Amino acid sequence: MPHSNILLPSWHLEDVSRDLNEQEAAAILNAYAVAVHPWMVALCRAVPHWTAAPSPGEIDRDRVVILPEPSRKNLPTGWLAQAEETGVIVLNVTADREETLQAMRSHSRLRELLQEQLQEAGVGEVSLDTAPAQEDLFSALGTVYLLTLLLSQAMYHYDNIDETQFCEELIAAAEAAIRQQGDETETKMASALEQLLESREKFYPVEAHLIDLCLLNGPAKAEDIDAVLQADHTVNLLCSGEQAAELAAQDPEAIARLKAGIEQEQVAILGGEYEDVATPLLPLQTLRYQLEKGRAAYLEHLGVQPGVWMRMRFGLSTQLPLMLQKIGINNAYHLVLDDGVYPDEEQSHYAWEGRSSNIVQTISRIPLSVENASSLLKVPERMADAMNHDHLACVVLARWPQLKQPWFEDLIRIQKISPILGHFSRLDSFLQDTEDSGHQVNNDQRHYQSPYFDQWVGQRRKDTLSRVADFWKLQEAHNTLSWLENTKALLSGQSADESVASRERTVQELAVELKRDAIVDCEEQTRQQMEQAAAGLVEKITARGTDQDCAIILNPLSHPRTAVVSFPLTGPAGEKRVPKIGAAVKHVQVDSDQVHASVQLPACGFAAIDFQPADRFRPPRVKAPLAGELFLQNEFFHVQIDPKTGGIQRLRVHGSNETLLSQRLVYRLDGDVGTVPRGGANWPQSSYEPRYSVMVADSVELVSTGPVQGEIRTRGRLVDPSSERVVAEFEQRFVVARGVRSLQVEMDIQPKTDLAVRIDRSYLAARFAWASSAARVSATLQQSQFVVGEQRIESTGPVEVDDGDHRITLEPHFLPLHHRTAQRMLDSVLVVQGESRRSFRYDVAVDAPHPATVSAEANTPPLVVPSKKRPTTDAAWLYHLSAPSVQLAGVGPVSFPESIPLKEEEQGRPLFQFDFLETEGQHAVTRLGLVRRPRKAWEVDFTGKVLSELEIQDDQIVFECLPCDYIRVVAMC
Repeated sequence: MPHSNILLPSWHLEDVSRDLNEQEAAAILNAYAVAVHPWMVALCRAVPHWTAAPSPGEIDRDRVVILPEPSRKNLPTGWLAQAEETGVIVLNVTADREETLQAMRSHSRLRELLQEQLQEAGVGEVSLDTAPAQEDLFSALGTVYLLTLLLSQAMYHYDNIDETQFCEELIAAAEAAIRQQGDETETKMASALEQLLESREKFYPVEAHLIDLCLLNGPAKAEDIDAVLQADHTVNLLCSGEQAAELAAQDPEAIARLKAGIEQEQVAILGGEYEDVATPLLPLQTLRYQLEKGRAAYLEHLGVQPGVWMRMRFGLSTQLPLMLQKIGINNAYHLVLDDGVYPDEEQSHYAWEGRSSNIVQTISRIPLSVENASSLLKVPERMADAMNHDHLACVVLARWPQLKQPWFEDLIRIQKISPILGHFSRLDSFLQDTEDSGHQVNNDQRHYQSPYFDQWVGQRRKDTLSRVADFWKLQEAHNTLSWLENTKALLSGQSADESVASRERTVQELAVELKRDAIVDCEEQTRQQMEQAAAGLVEKITARGTDQDCAIILNPLSHPRTAVVSFPLTGPAGEKRVPKIGAAVKHVQVDSDQVHASVQLPACGFAAIDFQPADRFRPPRVKAPLAGELFLQNEFFHVQIDPKTGGIQRLRVHGSNETLLSQRLVYRLDGDVGTVPRGGANWPQSSYEPRYSVMVADSVELVSTGPVQGEIRTRGRLVDPSSERVVAEFEQRFVVARGVRSLQVEMDIQPKTDLAVRIDRSYLAARFAWASSAARVSATLQQSQFVVGEQRIESTGPVEVDDGDHRITLEPHFLPLHHRTAQRMLDSVLVVQGESRRSFRYDVAVDAPHPATVSAEANTPPLVVPSKKRPTTDAAWLYHLSAPSVQLAGVGPVSFPESIPLKEEEQGRPLFQFDFLETEGQHAVTRLGLVRRPRKAWEVDFTGKVLSELEIQDDQIVFECLPCDYIRVVAMC
């Protein structure tokens, strides 16, 4: 009886899944399709074993050798020619399956031997001119048989297949196929597959899962949807809300077919957001908006919300679990299909815990592409890894909708009969029905870095950094405008202003492209509307006041503050006037054309400022000037200006000689050229010793000594030390104010040479250095603090340096990119290639108790509104929050008023929706006071679901904030 062998190009079976190109891998898979072909099984009465091509064995006449193309080069010299001369049947296998099978069918000696063997077996006369029944099923078995062998090797089980029973059933199936008995073939094949399944269950006796992950490349098309729906198994389709909406608009019949497929559980939708926006760099309001808009699109067009969050572009952050739970999504795929850095430890199922202790069930397995054969050969290795580490058999297979690839079809065909390698499963069902790894994963934000800055610079998009910073400014302006309009409505006893929702849509749609010109234009319009809204609010505040010229100072922030407010020295009637020092105004400074006043403002409230003729003003004596030659100071700190560089030589607190901070401007000159590795045990070996400019001051000017604010201005150059070439010119303005913990640093910088494309090696930056190498450095992203890493930092909020004795808060005014160039040094990047912005501002706060308040005060100045009427009180708050770490993030109309459980007599009462953010990672029980007594209040999620009715104590709404929480409260007044 003829016997057969498969000659593999390696000494070990598991090596066939490694180091093979696509054509070679396809040939190996096709070799096993030939090996279990009905003709081969009926001829040899067994499944061929494999042999290493370097040691092919004896040369016997009528021996059948299945020779994949990659094995040919590994045969001993002359062996193939000698074998063919002796009468060995050599079946050459290529990457083309049909070509290979056709060559086998046309081999005359093989056909002759097969007829003889069939006669001996009692099969009788059959025609070999007709392909056997279910021929594709045998080819599929070959693929799965090889993968099962590889899986057993990967699991260190080497003799696990009961070949006797398996071969008996397979031979019976092969003979039935040759006789064209289709039903009998399927029956016998099912028995053979059952034997193969039992063999696999010997080393892993639990259910295995295959996740078919289908990705849409661009807009969804009808042919893509039809291809997905043709599958006989559950397909997990990644589809954004935008793709669903576009498909519904372009082809309503196709979206209807997809919706029907979802209802019949043929398709499970993955997604969440409407579009893949750069949300990790933007406010949490942007992520919320995208999730809300996406949810609405999914429900409208598909009838369901995605069961698992996933997106094509980078969108991971530690705040994501919180936001997903708020929108009703309890599962996530922790994966980046784009560029970017993230914790990529692979797990099949675990509990991902966000910053506020919210948990979503998560998978982080990197998918295998089934677009090619080489990836398919890695399925056993990946499944074995999941079995060994997660105690779950799970492999994710990624593809495009219209994939035409025989080996993936093989898996599908066999899975219909027997789940040898696993069932095709819905990803959401897999995460809900299986047990997680037993521990919660709480990743640090410093381990996530988005690719957007590198991509934008690489794409030659302008204003890489400013587009992000300007959007944050627009968000702050929108928040202020919403506060003004809705505070007026609250005072008037009306419901919230409905225009807030439409204006938010306008703002958030700009986050998609982040075009700076459009963002700046929208911000200008918003600030014009702020002036009108502020005037309207002041009119309401002063409605019962007395006729008297004054100025009303509005504070939109949810905490009290001391601020410097400037007025023109000349009044509206041409008279010279200055503010009166009193309850709100503590100090006044008169310059040539302006008056500066230090004003104390209540939280979310106002203060009334009276004026007096300038000639009657007698400034009070102050003990010490705020500025002098080369120094600035107030009651909180002392700053020394370096006459050689024009930067901060030394910042210290009074009574101490310890230098807390120094500052200068730098131009990194490495460009795209390699650098020399830095030594030292305390710094990563991957860091480099960069080359920087030298800062040279040309002038230092004392501008103002107080009593409200002191100012020093410096001008100079940045010089390349190697060539003494001027690479940039600068002007810096340092301002310190009485009663304010922050030093204001304004920078104007003009590059004289072009920057290179590498944003980590070619940039202009403000460099800050501190004394303690053990200081804890934290940054802020998506309005929550995190401890930074050792090199690149993405942070749109304040950076805090805490050495245990003092805290320095660096407020970058939303500049998003920083490099920690040493343990005690930070470069806050100002300009990279393509950046047109040249003027910047930094605020440096000393021992500020709450970094978020430093940022809010720096970016939201008080609003000054002239008024002909004076209110009955000097100052008053309109809202009040008891927890300083909790910030008011928005106020407006209720998103889902129908979900609020109002009694019949309560219908029509004013309703307001408040959004709050906890910014410091602290648990806080917060009290919200309103100018009108709240009657009822509820906490709701982003879907409108009422989570709880809140308690009202002493006319204040009491609610609980978890660390880094995003809370939505609806109040009835």
